[in-house]
Amino acid sequence: MILYLHGFLSSGNSHKGQWVKRAFEAEGIKVLTPTYPIVSPQASVAAIDSVVQHSILNSPNVKNGQAWCVFGSSMGGFYGRYIAQRYGVPVGMINPALTPKPILSAYLGEHDNPATGERFCLDEGYLTALEPYHTHVDANQPSLLLLDKDDEVIPYQWAYEAYHGTGEVCVFDGGNHAFQHLDQAWPKMKQFVEQYVTRKG
Repeated sequence: MILYLHGFLSSGNSHKGQWVKRAFEAEGIKVLTPTYPIVSPQASVAAIDSVVQHSILNSPNVKNGQAWCVFGSSMGGFYGRYIAQRYGVPVGMINPALTPKPILSAYLGEHDNPATGERFCLDEGYLTALEPYHTHVDANQPSLLLLDKDDEVIPYQWAYEAYHGTGEVCVFDGGNHAFQHLDQAWPKMKQFVEQYVTRKG
């Protein structure tokens, strides 16, 4: 089973989330793409953790020992690494916002999530509330990092420098923050999941 976490101002119905769902479910691997609230970091993590507790850990396959993993894009990569380390499972990250504070600082103010209509205020309190969920690279955690060099939101070098030499790192020329290389990255994604998720134990 795979838990896919969408990015900021997005939803579980995003193009990437649904692409990942279709691709892996065609291989017989279930993918959950929940839409979680972004009104506050606490609300985001609480909703994601509820999905893990109720929909993943209580699923018959996982109860019977089948491994699972997390995939996350952008802010979903930030929360994904936190959740994956919390539960000791592998993590795949697509253009992740591993250090979100300097990125989000440029967007302070009132916002509406165009994907859900949710309204929230991004202020200094919001940025401070992210800190408990900040994690660091764990060399013992299986990881896959997918990056587009021309990401216009997050400099790709931030995540690359953090993970270079740790786990699997794939960098693609061009692209953007939405990540334009899903088709090209698919063999690596499939290999990663087959290695860590479909095995028993």
